[in-house]
Amino acid sequence: MLKFRMIVMLVGLLILIVTGCNREVTMDEQTAEAYVQAQGYKVLKHKGQITAYTLEKKTLESNPYQQSWSVQKHEPDPYFGKEVTVYGFTVANHPLEQIYPSKTNVSIMLCEGKVIGGNSFPENNGKMIRVGAPYSLDGKTLEEVTGMTYIEWTAYWKQKYGSN
Repeated sequence: MLKFRMIVMLVGLLILIVTGCNREVTMDEQTAEAYVQAQGYKVLKHKGQITAYTLEKKTLESNPYQQSWSVQKHEPDPYFGKEVTVYGFTVANHPLEQIYPSKTNVSIMLCEGKVIGGNSFPENNGKMIRVGAPYSLDGKTLEEVTGMTYIEWTAYWKQKYGSN
C-alpha cells in the first residue's frame, strides 16, 4: 500500500511539473511564429514575449528602441499611442549565418495582432552577440535598409523624432 501511495504521489508530482512548465502560447505569438517561418527560417526555440510597450515619441529616445526601429521598412509614426508587443525566437537558415558561425535570434514586433517589423542578432552559446545595432529581420544593416549612413540617419532621426 505504501508503494502504491508513493507511485501515485510521484505521478501527481510529475503531472504538476509538466503542466506547470507548459506556457500558454498566445495568438500573437502564433502569428509571429508563422511570420518567421514564412521568411524561410526554421524556429529552434521560442523565447516568448520579450517586451510590450506603448509607442510614443519619447520611447524612441531610448537607444534600444531607436536601434530596433532604425532597421524597419516602415517608420514608427502609424503606431504612436498603440501597444507594440515583441516576441523572440532562435532560428536557423538565416542570412546572418553566412557572416557569423551561429544560430540567429529574431524579434518580431506586433501591433493590433499584425506583424509590423522585426530584427535579428547573431547568437553565441545561447546568448546574443552585441556587435552594434541589430540587423533587420532579413539580416540587413541600417545603411542597407535606409540608404543612409549612420551619421545621416542620426541627423534625420533627431530632426524627425527629437532624439540623439
